[in-house]
Amino acid sequence: MLFCLLLGFAAMSMAQEQGATTQKSKCGSQDCQTVMKLKKEYIETNFTLTEEQKVPFWNAFDAYAKAEYDAFQKSREAMNAAGIDHHVSADSIQYLSDQQIVSLYTIRLETRRNLLEAENAFLKAISQCLSAQQVNEYFQLERKFKRSAASHKKNAASKATPANKEKCPPKSMEAAPAKSVH
Repeated sequence: MLFCLLLGFAAMSMAQEQGATTQKSKCGSQDCQTVMKLKKEYIETNFTLTEEQKVPFWNAFDAYAKAEYDAFQKSREAMNAAGIDHHVSADSIQYLSDQQIVSLYTIRLETRRNLLEAENAFLKAISQCLSAQQVNEYFQLERKFKRSAASHKKNAASKATPANKEKCPPKSMEAAPAKSVH
């Protein structure tokens, strides 16, 4: 969930730089979908696959992205059904009813479980078409993308005016030369 929030904030700052007005971003919003697209482009640019690996890897990647999207959509719907604003902050949880607090944490745990199941299925699928070293390289690239998105969010939030904000994606997310994988 943190990943999507970070990606959503990065996309939100990008939209604000372009003069667009946006709401807070969560998966399921146009902003999060944009950042998910940026992630895919980043992986495509920086991850070397053979022709035989491309179709099964990208099928698994797309299934994983859909499962993440579905998990966050389900979470958002459950929170709406429980009468909880899906933008609830840690500081405002104390103002929820007892039933809403329990529902909130139940929904969050269910979302984590769904995300872990999706990630496990993704790992199992890519392990069938990639070497162990390539699996490791993929997860390192994904982690680098997440750190870059988080760093960009932090930098964008600290800038006083939209005109001074760094363009998305940050330089650290620009395409680096692809590593050759055996």
